[in-house]
Amino acid sequence: MREDAAAAVFKPAIITPYHSESLEVLRRCHESCLRQTVPARHFMVADGKPRQELDAWDLEHLILPRAHGDYGNTPRGIGALSAINQGYNPILFLDADNWYAEDHVEQALACKQANPDSDVVASSRHLVLPDGTLVAPDQEDTNKQHIDTSCMTFYESSFFLLPFWCTMTKPLAVLGDRAMMTAMRQHKLKISWTDKQTLFYSTNYRHHYKRAGQEPPAETYALNTTSLQNFDSQQLWQWSRVRIILNKQ
Repeated sequence: MREDAAAAVFKPAIITPYHSESLEVLRRCHESCLRQTVPARHFMVADGKPRQELDAWDLEHLILPRAHGDYGNTPRGIGALSAINQGYNPILFLDADNWYAEDHVEQALACKQANPDSDVVASSRHLVLPDGTLVAPDQEDTNKQHIDTSCMTFYESSFFLLPFWCTMTKPLAVLGDRAMMTAMRQHKLKISWTDKQTLFYSTNYRHHYKRAGQEPPAETYALNTTSLQNFDSQQLWQWSRVRIILNKQ
């Protein structure tokens, strides 16, 4: 592990919400945090389905008594606030079915040191099919129009935005990372990019199979956006002071 200026100045925490993932998947996620070249404390937050095995792992295990059904947003936000109030900075996120390259945290810290006015640092990702096949990146990622949740690193000047994971209102949760990026822009936060693919994103989207030249299996993941029909932009503004208007047509 590196013991340099970055490790001395920062005390990173990684927040992972989990719900019904297998122990094998959770272990892959956690072990990628343990392998970081700059040490980071891993928080795993049970969203209503705690795994007792995690109590023996080298991490902070937070347990919420019931599932919230918001794509991990509530456990993500609660875990982040717990880490902040234990003195951790920056706050990173890692979804349970994803994993980091060994230098993910190191690159996020190096980017902040190179761009001290950064509020948020964004990494890039590898798209990985279940069989391990790498898929060419999405154009919106390449064009820096989208930041996956697991590619976000929040420094203390952006901590005020972390409760937004819990207050973006439930219908909007399906678009959580896009909503968060919109909030960053509305608050005029400085986003810097590592330009390093240090996240491995496990994907089961149909269009990713096709892009890889594979026939999609019978069951692929499809984003269910029906909840957006109940989205109330005024309620969002009242809860979070973020303005998002959706075209529901």
